[in-house]
Amino acid sequence: MGRRISLLVIDDEKHIRDLFVCHPALDSFEVTLGANGRQGIDLARRYRPDVILLDWTMPEMDGMQVLAELKKDPNTQNTPIFMLTANKDPADVGRAISEGVDDYFSKPFDVANLARTLRQKLTNPATI
Repeated sequence: MGRRISLLVIDDEKHIRDLFVCHPALDSFEVTLGANGRQGIDLARRYRPDVILLDWTMPEMDGMQVLAELKKDPNTQNTPIFMLTANKDPADVGRAISEGVDDYFSKPFDVANLARTLRQKLTNPATI
């Protein structure tokens, strides 16, 4: 097996974070969890993951604010960021993509399908 993909999940919902802890579909991932936007930014800067899954709706600092901070930091600006959110408003999806989100996954989601999609996108950067 090759190098594990480092994945940072930033989501305030514990049950969502828990899905990423021991799901067998994520065996090829090294998962780090952030419970809020500020913690997520700190973890992204410290660990420089291969990919970030970012929730939109969080207290204190929402996903779009986190995105803006990560995109202006030279150490994280090129990290692929995928929005993982229940927000399906087409205008918001468009805004997120125009502001730098690489792709958009809607909740609820299937962990195995999400993991497969992430692996495909990361092994073929032209799809990001």
